Amino acid sequence: MANLLFMAVMYADEKVFEKAKAELVKKYGSIKAESSVYDFKFTNYYEPEMGSGLKKLFLVFEKEISKKDLADIKFFITEIEKRYSKGNNRVVNIDPGYLSSTELQLATFKEKSFKEKIHEKVWIHKVLEFDGNNVKQFFHTFADYRDKKNQEFIINNKPKQ
Repeated sequence: MANLLFMAVMYADEKVFEKAKAELVKKYGSIKAESSVYDFKFTNYYEPEMGSGLKKLFLVFEKEISKKDLADIKFFITEIEKRYSKGNNRVVNIDPGYLSSTELQLATFKEKSFKEKIHEKVWIHKVLEFDGNNVKQFFHTFADYRDKKNQEFIINNKPKQ
């Protein structure tokens, strides 16, 4: 079963996004699909750090990865985020994960009881589960992943069984 590298990217400055995206492509190869950009208005959690007017989109790469690969990917992504930071504040937030025919998982440094530990400092968070084109959400599914338009993009780009 294929696990495609998936990234959710939030930013305020499009130039920074384009630079970060170029680094991601250089490291991980070509992008299979890129979602439409949407206004991130689901929460104001990120505004103190990143400012207002945040945009977000999803990238699905051609690259196949394993669950364990996500730890190294998460550490690499953190270096990209730091490189573009202003002081201690990120200006681009990249959440790496994988998209399979049955689930979408994102890597995180935040431990919770419903997350699976894959490294000493990295957990994976099952955001969505799929049964064919039916989507199962969880109490911990982020608001923008509950959005039907976003779910449609994800379903249309998940690997076939």
